[in-house]
Parts: sequence; C-alpha cells; structure tokens
Amino acid sequence: MTKGSFYERLADHGHEIVSDDDYAELYAPRMGRPSIPPSVMVRAMLCATHDKTSDAETSRRTRVDADWKAAMGVDDEFTGIAPRTFSLMRSRMVVQDADVTLFEATLKKAVEAKVLRGPLTAIIDSSPVHGAGALCDTYELIRGFLRQAVKAAGDRLGAEVAKAAEPFCGPKPDIDWQDPVARKAHLGELVAAGRALLAEVDGIDNPAVADPAALLAQVIGDDIEEGDDGRPQIRQGVARDRTISHSDPEMRHGRKSASRRFDGHKLDVISDEDSELVLGVDVRPGNAGDGEGAAPLLAQVMTMPGILIAILLGDMAYSDGDVREAVEETGAELVAKVPPVTNGGRFPKTDFDINLETNTVTCPARETTTDARPMKDHKGRPATRFVFAAATCGACPFQSQCTTASGGRQITVGVHEARIAAARAAQATPETKALLRRRSKVERKIDHLQDLGMRQARYRGRRRTRLQALFAATVANFKRLGVLGAFDAAPALAIAA
Repeated sequence: MTKGSFYERLADHGHEIVSDDDYAELYAPRMGRPSIPPSVMVRAMLCATHDKTSDAETSRRTRVDADWKAAMGVDDEFTGIAPRTFSLMRSRMVVQDADVTLFEATLKKAVEAKVLRGPLTAIIDSSPVHGAGALCDTYELIRGFLRQAVKAAGDRLGAEVAKAAEPFCGPKPDIDWQDPVARKAHLGELVAAGRALLAEVDGIDNPAVADPAALLAQVIGDDIEEGDDGRPQIRQGVARDRTISHSDPEMRHGRKSASRRFDGHKLDVISDEDSELVLGVDVRPGNAGDGEGAAPLLAQVMTMPGILIAILLGDMAYSDGDVREAVEETGAELVAKVPPVTNGGRFPKTDFDINLETNTVTCPARETTTDARPMKDHKGRPATRFVFAAATCGACPFQSQCTTASGGRQITVGVHEARIAAARAAQATPETKALLRRRSKVERKIDHLQDLGMRQARYRGRRRTRLQALFAATVANFKRLGVLGAFDAAPALAIAA
C-alpha cells in the first residue's frame, strides 16, 4: 500500500466515518445481510470519487488494485464488485439520504476532534456544473418527450393518436434541414402530434405518463407560437425557465457571468474559513440566483450538532437585501460587498442623506424634501418615493449634475434601505475589509471539488448530482481532516493527491 496516500488514510481511519450500521436502513430487515457489506461499497465509491473512475473501471480496481483493496478493508482474495452494484447502491443512498449521513460524518469527526468549535466564520460561493444530459433544440425536445409519453402510455393510446405520433418516435426525420419551409412544415406536424397526444393522455393518473406529457406541454408552451399564417413557429426569445434536455429535464441555461454561459446545474458550497472544511453543499437549477441558495443551505448546516456559524462571507451576488434578511433569520451575519450605485455620471443615490426616522431626504445642495409617496418596488413590496419639487431643482446650480427630469429628482427607498446602508458603511471599516479578503478561500475549495469531478455531472438529475457533490465533499473533508491531525494518528501528514 502506498505510504502517506489517500488509500492508506482510508484504510487506517475509514471506520471513523463509515460503518455498516449507518446503512442498515438501505436494506430490507428480513432479507439477510448483503453479500458485500455497505461499508465496503461506500469505501469503494470514495476511492472512485478520488480517482474519478467509471463504474466499469471502479469494478476492475476493486478486483486488481492493492491500494483500493486496502482502503476498502478487504483481503487480497476479494473478487471485486460488479459495476451494476454501484448503481443500485447510489439509488438506495439517494432514497434514504445516506449520502448526507456519510458527508455529515466528516463534520461530526471534526467537531469531536475540536477542529470545528465555537462560532465559525464561513464562506459561501457557487459554481457551474455542466449537466450529463444532451442539449436539445426545440425539435429534439418535442420528439424526445413525445417518444417517452408514447412508450409509457402503451396500449392506452388510441390507434389514431399512436399512428400520428409513430413517425416522430424513431430516428431524426430525413428532411432538408437547411430549407426553412421544410422545417416549418415538419414543426407543424410535430406540434400537431404532440397536442393530439396531450389531449389523449389528459387525466391518466400515472407519473410515468403524466411527467413526460407535462414536459411536452411545457416545451410547446415555451418554445412555440402561432405565426401570421396561423401555423406553429419557433418563438422568438427564450423562456426564463426553459427546458433544454429531454434526457435530463432538470438542466437549465445558466450564467456565471455576462460572457460565460453553461448548461446544467449550480453547485453551492459553504466552507469554514479557518479549517477550510466543507460545511455544506447543494445543487440547484443552473438559472437560479446565487443568493437564493444562501439561507436554505446555511440553515441546513446549522442543524448539525456542534456547528454554529456567526458570520457568512459572500461576494456581491449575495448582497441583496432579501438574502441578508434571510441569513440574519438563521442567526448569522452576512458580510458581502454592496454593489456600487451609479447614475450616469450624475449624483448617485448614495450622495443623498436619507433619514428614515424623520422620513426626509436631503440632497447634496442641502435641500430637504418631505414629499414621500407610497409605491411598490419591482417585487410588489411597499416602498417610498421621495420627490424634490421641480421649482427647487430648476433653481439649483447643481441640477445638471443631478437630474435631467423636468419634474425634479426622485429617490426611491425600499424595505431594506437601512440594512443596505449599514452594510455599505461597514465595508469601509478595516475589520470588514479584512474579512472580505478572506473570502477567496472558498474558491480554492471549489477548485478542489472540481478536481474531484464537480465540473461535470456524472449522473442525470439534480438529486443524483447532489449525491456526486456530497461524495466529493466527503473525500475533500476526509483528506483535510488528515492534514489537520484529526484522526487517532497524531501527525498531520499531507495526503498524496
């Protein structure tokens, strides 16, 4: 066995995070013990995550690799594990959330070893995960979901509907795809067959039929519109929550930045700033906002015994007032830089003195308005618009530097005005600046998870991608615990990658 390796550490200390008792609920109580103990299966899956191997290669290594056998806790005569067995094990673990139990075992060990103690400063960030499904155009999406619904419905479909759908349930039709007239004619036939099938299966109370039918209806609704000639055509623009794959309907278009698009899911990671252990991971839709996942994941982390997060660091994507409020409700303080406010080179809102106690706003020219008008913000919540009189602005020597509106300058104050103003003031202090500089540590941890396979989903669907993320986080934490000297063997040896 390779000295100082991940495999040696797993052989020596794997029992501290993996035991057969943890996975008893994965099996029927009256059918006897499985031929391969679940702890051996889980250790093999941890080795597979570490080495990024396929099920076939994982199976081969469980037969022939001495390092793997030592890590799994089996002898040299062990005959290996069949590839199919790993798929079944993953399914069992997802149903019972046993992957969560495995990951949390590393945090329990960290608490016991006093690696995690007292109020923690945690860091959150997100990263794209490219989906495992095939990216499809509208034609492929309709054909794919139509084919799935026809197969699931079977003989419950009428002969006429089944016959109309049959041409679209096989290979891609052989038409001239460069000819827009031929494409539009094919689209019309495809949509007609889809709508006929939807009418036929309406009311069938069977998820195997209802689920692909619902997705078919969504694609037709999102991607198709009636042209001037009354015939179906591809809709201009993209629906916000558009389905992009029939093999993994949970994939979504997402953006990491204005210039970087991806197709898949979004990985959220919370790590401890001091120990650099992963405290929590989640997988959300690729088009979800970064900040939306902060409070739910933080609340989940805070339910673990011995873990208390006092400060959560994030980038500007987490600085929204709603996110700050949600994080505060979990008992933590969110520290994230507030985006700068601009006004086309003119006085921004931050140059105005907003006094919520007296309900007044004073401009840079020291003019004060009490004209407060109720309104609704972009989310429909109560807000206030303060209006400076047109005559006051018209006589002001700074008017050209402030506004071009003929009715005078207006300042909108939302429900989170005080919270955002306090955060903006705090970020100018040396203490907050020092905290924000430490935020980059989570990027290093995300890079480690990506090295363990989290750039690309290995499985279809967000729940199984979350299983992949939990295994990656378990491996990352197990290695980090070894470095921190958290196991019985005291020396904090660096583990070979």
